[in-house]
Amino acid sequence: MNKLYAMRISEIWNYVEKQDLLFWLINLYLFFEYVRPQTLYRALDILPYAQIIILLTLALATIRGTLGKVSNPLNKLIVLYFLVILASSVQALSPETSYSKLSEFISWMIIYFLIVNIINTESRFLIFILAFMIYSFKMSQFSFRNWIASGFGFVGIGTGGGPGWFHNSGEFGIQMVIFFSFGACFFWALKKHWPRWKQAVFFLFPLTALTGTVSSSSRGAVLGVAGVIAFWMLKSRYKIRGILLAGVLAIIVFAIIPPEQKARFEAMGNDDTSTSRIEYWKRGLELIERYPVLGVGHENWLVAQEKVFGIENSEISHNIFIQCAADLGYTGFSVLLLLIFFTFRNNYNVRRIIRDSRRDNDFLFFMSHALDGALVGYMVSGFFVTVLYYPYFWINLAMTASLREATRVWASSNSTIQAS
Repeated sequence: MNKLYAMRISEIWNYVEKQDLLFWLINLYLFFEYVRPQTLYRALDILPYAQIIILLTLALATIRGTLGKVSNPLNKLIVLYFLVILASSVQALSPETSYSKLSEFISWMIIYFLIVNIINTESRFLIFILAFMIYSFKMSQFSFRNWIASGFGFVGIGTGGGPGWFHNSGEFGIQMVIFFSFGACFFWALKKHWPRWKQAVFFLFPLTALTGTVSSSSRGAVLGVAGVIAFWMLKSRYKIRGILLAGVLAIIVFAIIPPEQKARFEAMGNDDTSTSRIEYWKRGLELIERYPVLGVGHENWLVAQEKVFGIENSEISHNIFIQCAADLGYTGFSVLLLLIFFTFRNNYNVRRIIRDSRRDNDFLFFMSHALDGALVGYMVSGFFVTVLYYPYFWINLAMTASLREATRVWASSNSTIQAS
């Protein structure tokens, strides 16, 4: 692993070219999902590449019997969540609307199981995470250059991450929060394996993620980064050092935030954006009270606004928790909370396995903290936007289960070596 830790291109390529077709396909999927070259170059936009790759990967994995080899509580919970979606769709205010949206969640469920069963060793997890961060870095540096072009000023619509899931500045900001968590932990875990020039290169990951968060002009994203840092500080055994580091980061962020964005924070709770979202949340809470068991139906929020409240052309809920509870009732909301709980539990188990093995593994250890931080940042930012069925949560879920399996394999191989 030390050769891969060193991040030498030749060593990484030597490893990747020896991997089987499934590993290549799942990484190709990640490329098309996050980079989306077909939207950057219109001449390529002739096929649904990501969907085709997923179907090919699923078919090959099924033929080979790859699926179902990795056991994890999250496996059962994601299937349970799907069953709740089905039940909610049957009794929805508009079943047709629910049924038309089923394929989206089915895709995330398939992607989850493919990642969990293919990215199942430390080396594969390292390459997959590295690719994920490189694609995120492509967005962050693009945003950083646009921010420089604006004179580091306030951009009303914010800087985005290019076409696709992250085109909107708010959604781009959440990806930067997640990237910040991964980039910071990745740097801290492996920096001892790099010369100074390479440390400087990889330090750009968390740095441009931080500037991307600010340049997105999304208050929710900035709060998300604050949530990540506060969470790490609370978990740290070195509270004084954590407080000092959090203070330094807070000063840096405050210094680079444009005055107009600071004014938006001061107006939070009273400006038009805040008051309208509070109104949506109140309506969502009323829907939960009226339809407590299975909600108004999967993806039936807009239908409910018209049928229940008589409001046409309403906006979406702008809150992932209200989105889930209003659509799927307390049943779906409970399963979502279980998915969140077992994500943290999985990452805790990674650290426990490493501790019990009596051997250090900084990469696996810090990646568990990265996944924890990414989830916290997502939840904080997601309190203000409707992004439950975007890649953030479901990819993070898959990476969490993959990391635990990779750690289990690592610990098992260490035990075998010690026994021999």
